[in-house]
Amino acid sequence: MASNEHVQKYYDSLLASYDVLVDAVAKANDRGIKVTKQFATDVAKGQREAIDLGRRLSAEPTDLGHFYTAVLEATTAAQGRALAFTQAAYAEAMGAGSEARETVEKLVAANKETSQAAVEVARKWAAANPMADMVKKGYEAMQPAAKTAKKEKAAV
Repeated sequence: MASNEHVQKYYDSLLASYDVLVDAVAKANDRGIKVTKQFATDVAKGQREAIDLGRRLSAEPTDLGHFYTAVLEATTAAQGRALAFTQAAYAEAMGAGSEARETVEKLVAANKETSQAAVEVARKWAAANPMADMVKKGYEAMQPAAKTAKKEKAAV
């Protein structure tokens, strides 16, 4: 495999990891929109029911049986909406947790591929680059001088 192919593999794996992140953000956004839409719908229903309750009570203000029934119906409907919203929000939170775990697993796999590709690129570059060999030989040549300098300092 040519060095250019390793570089291409490196960039492809980087793009794959970014795609995983973009997908996770999109899913989180969808979840947030879903919960927000349900909340807005529930608020609108609550407002309409409150107006309807006021209308019903003002139509027959002296009928206590009608008053009690209307208040009970409105209260029951509000409690039902609150419970439904809580259940939906909980379900979305649980789904988000499992999606987060899946996203982390995908990112770990993508980062592993990226690091492997980067190592291959570095190996190929080091093997093909004459400057790398010169730097390595220069480093090796300096090691004995560095060791002797340390010994001389220790003796002083």
